[in-house]
Amino acid sequence: MQINSELLTNVTASEETNKQILDILQLDHQGDIQFHVYHTLVDDKEIYCCLSGGIVENNEIVFTPVGLGAFEALTNVKVEQDNYYAEELKVENGSIQAQIEAVFNKVPAESKICFVGDMTGTLKSSISEIFPLALS
Repeated sequence: MQINSELLTNVTASEETNKQILDILQLDHQGDIQFHVYHTLVDDKEIYCCLSGGIVENNEIVFTPVGLGAFEALTNVKVEQDNYYAEELKVENGSIQAQIEAVFNKVPAESKICFVGDMTGTLKSSISEIFPLALS
Protein backbone atom coordinates (compact mmCIF):
# COMPACT_ATOMS: atom_id res chain seq x y z
CA MET A 1 0.00 0.00 0.00
CA GLN A 2 1.41 3.37 -1.08
CA ILE A 3 0.38 6.25 1.24
CA ASN A 4 1.22 9.91 0.62
CA SER A 5 -0.17 12.67 2.82
CA GLU A 6 -0.10 16.41 2.35
CA LEU A 7 -1.13 18.90 5.04
CA LEU A 8 -4.06 21.05 3.91
CA THR A 9 -3.44 24.71 4.65
CA ASN A 10 -6.69 26.11 3.27
CA VAL A 11 -9.15 24.77 5.88
CA THR A 12 -9.76 25.74 9.48
CA ALA A 13 -12.42 25.52 12.19
CA SER A 14 -15.14 28.06 12.81
CA GLU A 15 -14.21 31.51 14.04
CA GLU A 16 -15.85 30.71 17.38
CA THR A 17 -13.89 27.47 17.86
CA ASN A 18 -10.64 29.14 16.83
CA LYS A 19 -11.26 31.91 19.39
CA GLN A 20 -12.05 29.39 22.15
CA ILE A 21 -8.81 27.51 21.45
CA LEU A 22 -6.75 30.70 21.47
CA ASP A 23 -8.40 31.74 24.75
CA ILE A 24 -7.72 28.34 26.35
CA LEU A 25 -4.08 28.45 25.23
CA GLN A 26 -3.83 32.14 26.19
CA LEU A 27 -2.45 33.03 22.78
CA ASP A 28 -2.82 36.30 20.92
CA HIS A 29 -3.15 35.39 17.25
CA GLN A 30 -4.97 36.96 14.35
CA GLY A 31 -6.26 34.87 11.47
CA ASP A 32 -6.94 31.20 10.97
CA ILE A 33 -5.48 28.35 12.99
CA GLN A 34 -3.77 25.48 11.18
CA PHE A 35 -5.00 22.01 12.16
CA HIS A 36 -3.77 18.54 11.24
CA VAL A 37 -6.02 17.92 8.25
CA TYR A 38 -4.52 15.94 5.39
CA HIS A 39 -5.19 15.14 1.76
CA THR A 40 -4.03 11.55 1.51
CA LEU A 41 -3.48 9.36 -1.52
CA VAL A 42 -3.77 5.67 -0.74
CA ASP A 43 -2.56 4.04 -3.92
CA ASP A 44 -4.90 5.93 -6.30
CA LYS A 45 -7.70 6.63 -3.79
CA GLU A 46 -8.08 10.18 -2.42
CA ILE A 47 -8.98 10.42 1.26
CA TYR A 48 -9.14 13.35 3.68
CA CYS A 49 -8.09 12.84 7.30
CA CYS A 50 -7.78 14.78 10.50
CA LEU A 51 -5.87 13.95 13.65
CA SER A 52 -8.06 14.79 16.64
CA GLY A 53 -7.18 14.54 20.26
CA GLY A 54 -9.85 12.84 22.30
CA ILE A 55 -11.35 9.54 23.36
CA VAL A 56 -14.41 7.49 22.56
CA GLU A 57 -16.75 6.89 25.51
CA ASN A 58 -20.04 5.02 25.15
CA ASN A 59 -19.78 5.27 21.34
CA GLU A 60 -19.44 9.06 21.50
CA ILE A 61 -16.33 11.07 20.70
CA VAL A 62 -15.15 13.35 23.47
CA PHE A 63 -12.79 15.76 21.72
CA THR A 64 -10.11 17.92 23.23
CA PRO A 65 -10.67 21.56 22.19
CA VAL A 66 -7.96 21.31 19.51
CA GLY A 67 -9.31 17.91 18.45
CA LEU A 68 -12.72 19.48 17.89
CA GLY A 69 -11.06 22.23 15.85
CA ALA A 70 -9.37 19.62 13.65
CA PHE A 71 -12.68 17.83 13.10
CA GLU A 72 -14.42 21.11 12.23
CA ALA A 73 -11.63 21.92 9.76
CA LEU A 74 -12.11 18.47 8.16
CA THR A 75 -15.81 19.20 7.71
CA ASN A 76 -14.84 22.30 5.71
CA VAL A 77 -13.00 20.25 3.06
CA LYS A 78 -15.08 20.42 -0.11
CA VAL A 79 -15.85 17.09 -1.80
CA GLU A 80 -18.73 15.90 -3.97
CA GLN A 81 -20.20 13.61 -1.30
CA ASP A 82 -19.62 13.77 2.44
CA ASN A 83 -18.73 10.30 3.71
CA TYR A 84 -17.55 10.63 7.32
CA TYR A 85 -15.81 7.99 9.37
CA ALA A 86 -14.29 8.13 12.84
CA GLU A 87 -11.72 5.71 14.16
CA GLU A 88 -10.15 5.63 17.59
CA LEU A 89 -6.47 4.72 17.49
CA LYS A 90 -4.97 2.94 20.49
CA VAL A 91 -1.47 1.58 21.00
CA GLU A 92 -2.91 -1.42 22.86
CA ASN A 93 -4.79 -2.44 19.68
CA GLY A 94 -1.51 -3.18 17.89
CA SER A 95 0.34 -1.40 15.12
CA ILE A 96 -1.01 2.10 14.53
CA GLN A 97 0.01 1.86 10.89
CA ALA A 98 -1.97 -1.39 10.52
CA GLN A 99 -5.02 0.23 12.18
CA ILE A 100 -4.86 3.20 9.81
CA GLU A 101 -4.31 1.02 6.74
CA ALA A 102 -7.33 -1.12 7.68
CA VAL A 103 -9.50 2.02 7.75
CA PHE A 104 -8.07 3.22 4.43
CA ASN A 105 -8.92 -0.17 2.88
CA LYS A 106 -12.57 -0.13 3.95
CA VAL A 107 -13.62 3.45 3.08
CA PRO A 108 -14.59 4.72 -0.37
CA ALA A 109 -12.66 7.40 -2.26
CA GLU A 110 -13.08 11.00 -1.08
CA SER A 111 -14.03 9.85 2.41
CA LYS A 112 -13.36 12.06 5.41
CA ILE A 113 -11.79 10.18 8.30
CA CYS A 114 -11.37 11.56 11.79
CA PHE A 115 -8.67 9.65 13.63
CA VAL A 116 -9.17 10.11 17.39
CA GLY A 117 -6.72 9.40 20.18
CA ASP A 118 -3.91 10.65 22.38
CA MET A 119 -2.17 12.46 19.52
CA THR A 120 0.42 14.29 21.62
CA GLY A 121 1.05 11.34 23.94
CA THR A 122 1.03 7.64 23.18
CA LEU A 123 0.36 8.08 19.44
CA LYS A 124 2.89 10.84 18.78
CA SER A 125 5.70 8.72 17.31
CA SER A 126 3.48 6.13 15.59
CA ILE A 127 1.19 8.60 13.84
CA SER A 128 4.09 10.47 12.26
CA GLU A 129 5.01 7.32 10.29
CA ILE A 130 1.86 7.82 8.14
CA PHE A 131 1.50 11.59 8.47
CA PRO A 132 5.13 12.84 8.37
CA LEU A 133 4.27 16.42 9.35
CA ALA A 134 2.19 15.30 12.28
CA LEU A 135 3.42 16.27 15.67
CA SER A 136 7.10 16.25 14.78
